[in-house]
Amino acid sequence: MPLKATKPPTAARKAVHSMLARIVTTATDHVTALRSATPTSVAISTPHRVAVLDLDRIHSGMSLRTAAHKKGWRFLVHNGDKVVATANSSMTGKGKHDFAHITHGKFVAGTERAIRRAEHLDKVRNGRFEPLLLQVPAINVVALWLRNLDKGEDLLMPISPAPKPLRPYHALSTGDFIAVLTELAYRVQRDHAEAHRRRRR
Repeated sequence: MPLKATKPPTAARKAVHSMLARIVTTATDHVTALRSATPTSVAISTPHRVAVLDLDRIHSGMSLRTAAHKKGWRFLVHNGDKVVATANSSMTGKGKHDFAHITHGKFVAGTERAIRRAEHLDKVRNGRFEPLLLQVPAINVVALWLRNLDKGEDLLMPISPAPKPLRPYHALSTGDFIAVLTELAYRVQRDHAEAHRRRRR
């Protein structure tokens, strides 16, 4: 079964679509990925929520669904039949959806590759999973989060580049993924503490 993308708020989709139309017609020189785009060739697809996990929320036995916080929507941006960028929306304190930013580069192709690979996993084909993008900035991890919409376990697929021992595009159970994150977080905190001690000498 294909991934079950949650329908984004209409305001979020409109905010992204409106800004892309403006970029294509007036500012393509500032966005390399859209230089050859036209108003009729550009489109958005595959909406997915973005979730961020902060360093101080990572610990053994944590609930990823509780610890990670959601921060807007992300869309794949197509120029013709090619994915060339991603565009994000954000929510203001007043609950309004605005355009946030457009991105091109390694994580664009990586997201598309992760989604395509996820769609061929037996667990995904036989179940119902919602795709999200999980960002863990403190340890430089970005992953496709396959959130199980039934009672089964979620899956996480790191997107390249990923720090070892994570293997890009290899799906992990939530438990295995959190175990690796906990170790990576410990290393970062240990290195920060050591650097702090050195500065105080």
